[in-house]
Amino acid sequence: MVSDAADATDGRPDPADATDPSLVDRWTALDRGWQALALGLGIVAAHLVGQAL
Repeated sequence: MVSDAADATDGRPDPADATDPSLVDRWTALDRGWQALALGLGIVAAHLVGQAL
């Protein structure tokens, strides 16, 4: 009898398949709260850079 573990068909994606997700894929994977936080911090950082110039 062969073990089911030998098939590696446990429904989990292979980590080697997703070695370099694009920026868009990573951004859309975030939930809205984290997106809002990242966007807000980016705006604040841009404002501070603008004030320093």
